[in-house]
Amino acid sequence: GNGCASMDTLHLTVNYGTHNVLRDTACDSYVWQGITRTSSGTYVYNYNNNDSCPSADTLFLVIKASTHNSVTRTECNSYLWNDSTYTESGVHVYSYTNANGCASADTLHLTIVESTHNVFDTTVCESYTWHGTTRTTSGTYTRNYTNANGCASTDTLHLTVNYGTHNVVRDTACDTYTWNTTVYTTSGTKLYSYTNANGCASVDT
Repeated sequence: GNGCASMDTLHLTVNYGTHNVLRDTACDSYVWQGITRTSSGTYVYNYNNNDSCPSADTLFLVIKASTHNSVTRTECNSYLWNDSTYTESGVHVYSYTNANGCASADTLHLTIVESTHNVFDTTVCESYTWHGTTRTTSGTYTRNYTNANGCASTDTLHLTVNYGTHNVVRDTACDTYTWNTTVYTTSGTKLYSYTNANGCASVDT
């Protein structure tokens, strides 16, 4: 209005939004901005930064899986699993890092059943029948079989075979003859039955 030249001044501050980029890898799950992620993907978090400007951060996420195998086994006497030998039933855990680089744990549910190893010490006269086979000499005999647990088993027989005595006596006498406290007055074949020192039935003639 007064014909004088004028000039206005603008003091301008320009703020910017924030755009952070994060790349990460995790095993099984990953927590970002209060949210748990369990699968790989690209995730965006929108917010206003300290300058009150609309902002967006981006997460490029790779999720790798850990391993949790479960094995159930029934074995005879012992079981070798991951370089360890187990001889008792129970639950066993094997911890390791898998091919993904993730902490992992496999679980073995193991039942141990026993094979059978019976030992028999037997003394008999003349012969002994063991599992369908008749033995007439002393010795150690074994029987291999599968027991009720399904395990290979072996029984052992330590056998002593004693024998009866069978002596033959030939003699001649006048009128009478006494043999083993019995008086004989006639000729003939006479038998004397007894148990010998081995405890076996014996007969002398």
